[in-house]
Amino acid sequence: MRLSVTDILPQREAVLRSQGFPEGATVKVNIQALLAEALADFSRLAEPKDLLTEVSIAEFAEIFHGEGHNAPDTPLERIFPRAARLALFAVTMGGEVSTRISDCFSRNDFALGAMLDAVASLAATNAVAICEQNFSGGGAQDEDDTGGYAVLSYSPGYCGWHISGQGRLFQFLQPERIGIALNDSFLMTPLKSVTGVLVGGRPEIHLFESNYPFCSSCRDYSCRERLEQLRNR
Repeated sequence: MRLSVTDILPQREAVLRSQGFPEGATVKVNIQALLAEALADFSRLAEPKDLLTEVSIAEFAEIFHGEGHNAPDTPLERIFPRAARLALFAVTMGGEVSTRISDCFSRNDFALGAMLDAVASLAATNAVAICEQNFSGGGAQDEDDTGGYAVLSYSPGYCGWHISGQGRLFQFLQPERIGIALNDSFLMTPLKSVTGVLVGGRPEIHLFESNYPFCSSCRDYSCRERLEQLRNR
């Protein structure tokens, strides 16, 4: 699959919401100009790429358990053994966008840097959503049509999957092929990159209560929104 900048470019309203503007709020002219510049910069500089490799449940079990640093109990360890299909994935927005963001902050242009950072983050999220949609299209026939089929992504560093899980994931997937590098602290370069696993199966396998011990340190509880969408299907 080849990602297109046009397909992943976030909507203006989504970027503004991520910056704290309520829906329908009046946006000053200077903020509108910053947003327009950030969207133009991203469209000009982004080089989105993706990588996907299917894995078996046994293969992913080895990748997931990694170096043994995961939380004692995690949602994903209960979810992936029930999957119909699994695939490791990586997406990146390319190095030029991250360089532009860093340059903005280094010259104290914090407003533009923050706006471009928001655009790039949302674009990366959109890219993962496209990967989920495409992977879903290849597996729905494996499930009972009346039960439905859902693909959700899970990434190291979230929901009890320790960030060191990037090590085994990189060994198997080799995201270096699309320009993503991993340092000794398990941080990726370019920064606007996402890796993880796509889990496809009946919607109910993804449902869990966000009351794990690590949930108290979560900053956004993004899982709640997508779980609510599953429950309302």
